[in-house]
Amino acid sequence: MKQVDRYEADCFNEKVRNFILHIFSIVALALPVLGQEHQGVTEQNPRNTLLANDYRASKDYSFADGVASLVEAKKSWRKTQKCISCHTTGWGLAAQPIIDSKSDEVVEGRTFAQEYLTKYIDGKVKPHKQYGSIEGMVATSAFLAMSDARFGDEVHKATRKGLDNAWELLDESGTWEDWLQCNWPPFESDAEYGPTLMLVALGELREIEDLQPQDVEAAGKLSDYLQDNPPLSLHAKAMRLWAGSAWPKLMRKKDRTVWLKELLDAQAEDGGWSMASLAGPAWKRDGGEAQTTTSEAYATAFATYVLIKTGLVPKDVAINEGLCWLQEHQREGGDWFTRSPRRDRKHYISRAATAFALMALAEGAGK
Repeated sequence: MKQVDRYEADCFNEKVRNFILHIFSIVALALPVLGQEHQGVTEQNPRNTLLANDYRASKDYSFADGVASLVEAKKSWRKTQKCISCHTTGWGLAAQPIIDSKSDEVVEGRTFAQEYLTKYIDGKVKPHKQYGSIEGMVATSAFLAMSDARFGDEVHKATRKGLDNAWELLDESGTWEDWLQCNWPPFESDAEYGPTLMLVALGELREIEDLQPQDVEAAGKLSDYLQDNPPLSLHAKAMRLWAGSAWPKLMRKKDRTVWLKELLDAQAEDGGWSMASLAGPAWKRDGGEAQTTTSEAYATAFATYVLIKTGLVPKDVAINEGLCWLQEHQREGGDWFTRSPRRDRKHYISRAATAFALMALAEGAGK
């Protein structure tokens, strides 16, 4: 049987297995929503998740529609916000060469990021608030490095300039201590996201070109910082598993085994992962509400993609279940929705969810 045929058959079996659970979930979700109609059913108020998510029928799943929705979001962000963000243009930049390598968006996204990065490094524009901030400069350099590795066979001069600038900004502690930590998980809630993101990027970059001595030295500092500071969430552990696939000395073998088990154990019966399962102590919603405990797109897509990239589990176990969940939870607009882990306003995490979902589906033969 062809790989995609087998994958589709597995999805069908998963649907049958979860049918009764799905019926019960509908009833369970409907009960607390009664009396909330006056609040409206929009992304601004996603408590009625069935209606807010507006899922397509499984037969209408479309990889191409997912790509189109992400491209539209990235173009809109570039036009209105004019910056690189982890939630939208960043992971979208890393995803594009994988999900649609021949599209104009590959070049357009890369060009915007290159120009954004260099204008601050060259001093043509002074940093202001989030524009030109440390996390923005470092993350943009990492995303461009990933894009270089996935797009071509050489490191672009803007990426090189960005990496060297990142090493100049790196603190003696081995992290970027001024990285924004304002309770916008998972990207801006702790000091360890930057080092793991950069190690993932350097690991991919090393596949197309030898790293420069300053890159290797910086990688050592980043690794030392992570080894001295235990991960505070399962999301952070998963990031280390991903980075560790390129940097084996990043963690002890025992830790790798334990963290992988924790990630697999966190998978729900429906094949997905919840934000609550990945959350750390800094992941606090406004008002003190706990993170969502039902499966959501970002958590599922991220966990599934990490498992694919690390190669630590067979594809016909947890990975296929995660891919099935993603196919069954695409919205009518083509995207994948996740409630903001901070507040119910604009759910930017959905853009990152869409990027990770598309990368997982592309590399998991689920198109």
